[in-house]
Amino acid sequence: MGSEDLFHKRKAQRQQDAVRRNASRQPYDNVLIVCEGEKTEPYYFEDMRVCLDLGSTNIKVDGSCGSSPRSIVAYAKELFDNERVKSGNYDRVFCVFDRDQHETFHEALSSIDSINKQLKKEGYSKNNIFAAIRSIPAFEYWFLLHFTPSTKPYEPLINNSVGDQVINDLKAYMPDYKKKQEGLYSYFNELDLISAAKEHSKRIFEASKKSGDINPSANVHELVEYLESLKKRMGKG
Repeated sequence: MGSEDLFHKRKAQRQQDAVRRNASRQPYDNVLIVCEGEKTEPYYFEDMRVCLDLGSTNIKVDGSCGSSPRSIVAYAKELFDNERVKSGNYDRVFCVFDRDQHETFHEALSSIDSINKQLKKEGYSKNNIFAAIRSIPAFEYWFLLHFTPSTKPYEPLINNSVGDQVINDLKAYMPDYKKKQEGLYSYFNELDLISAAKEHSKRIFEASKKSGDINPSANVHELVEYLESLKKRMGKG
């Protein structure tokens, strides 16, 4: 078989794979959510996907990368490019990471801006495809906002990281909390705490952008509301 025949055969196979994949998708956005590997975030968003009855073919949650913001963005871009090669497309890509003590936090934000600019140049979309979902100092701050609109700043202490400090504050409301804990979206939903968390998060996040004081703040509410909107779009809400 000649190289040209092989090329056309592989192209046809990719197209067939794309047809099968698209046939199983629901008629709403195709979304990629990349989180820090082996941490609570992937469990949280996967639990949310299930609770909202959103298909796993449309909503992919991946925590199989490193923990640094730079590695999360790089891995998300790799998955995005792989999907394009398969004749598929992600409508939105969310990179979920903490500020904590990561040295590549600002580099990751700049990378996301650069990716979006490049995609627009390529005519991929007029809107931003990639988005940073960031928590300062840690993702547990989003959990804390379900109980209180705390704006207490966090600074590293000897033998007590900023992440551990947030967890200690969270344990005042959730004494049994531990990382990699499953079912947290369901837990908050059953207690009817999610609306309060979103309102607290939005108010504090907007205030932080105006003041420039981002410690603490989070924009996890943006991803939560986006996924909720997909459910409403399908008439499931």
